[in-house]
Amino acid sequence: DRKVLSPFVSLICSLGSARAVNRRYISDCVPLRIRMQASAGFVSASALGMACGPALAGLLQTNFKIYKLTFNQDTLPGWLMAFAWLIYLIWLWISFREPANETEVNNGPQESNSVENDALEKGVTQPLLLKAEENQQDDENDQEYDGSEEAPEESRKPANSIAEAYRLLTPSVKVQLLIYFMLKYAMEILLSESSVVTSYYFGWSTGTVAIFLACLGLTVLPINVVVGSYISNMFEDRQILLASEIMVFLGILGSFQVVISYSVPQYVISGLIMFVAAEVLEGVNLSLLSRVMSSRLSRGTYNGGLLSTEAGTIARVIADATITLAGYLGQSRLLNVTLLPSLLICVASIVATCYTYNSLY
Repeated sequence: DRKVLSPFVSLICSLGSARAVNRRYISDCVPLRIRMQASAGFVSASALGMACGPALAGLLQTNFKIYKLTFNQDTLPGWLMAFAWLIYLIWLWISFREPANETEVNNGPQESNSVENDALEKGVTQPLLLKAEENQQDDENDQEYDGSEEAPEESRKPANSIAEAYRLLTPSVKVQLLIYFMLKYAMEILLSESSVVTSYYFGWSTGTVAIFLACLGLTVLPINVVVGSYISNMFEDRQILLASEIMVFLGILGSFQVVISYSVPQYVISGLIMFVAAEVLEGVNLSLLSRVMSSRLSRGTYNGGLLSTEAGTIARVIADATITLAGYLGQSRLLNVTLLPSLLICVASIVATCYTYNSLY
């Protein structure tokens, strides 16, 4: 039965998502100076996949059988994804290596070499008596440090529960998660209701909607390349963050139907601004989140990647529920009713960003 199979398959696909793990690796293993570029690359790859999916679904309008297996517009995307995931799994199994923690590997030799060099220089330039006194003071300092080692060790332990992880969230981190919730909510509204809105106002077919969504996704890759390689070198991440939020706000505002005739250019341009700005915002937000978040949230199960992923998942669930409830009001009211919560959440995120702007660095 398709009604039973579709939710089950969606659940299995969701369990296979590795977004939280990917974000954790970017936060832990990517150097700070190129973290913005890595975040932009991660978002660009996600957007490219989102663009290829609808485009391929629009092209796979066929129907044939091989023995008892049916291949049509409903089953071919599933077969294609299964084959792609199998290739990816084999590639991952063969080529993936756990990245080494460079600070743990390199700190030991560097510290020992620096100590030896300092000792050698002091032995040449200072009297032996002064050197002995300094060594005695160093021993006393080492003893004091050893006595206080337990406290930092306790403070570096990862969070063991969702409640403990929530207590570690500073106001700036909460704002970052709110921004992530906002952009995922706005994008889900745009993508999920696109087929209904475009068919009602413009009479678009499934293939036309697929081409539109593919064009949206393909524009993100060059934009994120420009942002990650050039704009990030000219402006601070928090400046790009605020500018992207304002662009998302303008995109949502331009998508409202305020006149009787709702035109294709209005919908396409507003959707393009909102989608591209939201993707840029996701990359910048991921980079900033890894900087302002506590080090205890970079390890363990309840890490920053999990929290941001859950914020996005909750946003998509609420967005889909909003579309479902707004559908009872009729197709003529669907667009404005679903865009209004997006606008309010976007305004709240902009106000919260301005409030915590000085702590975002």
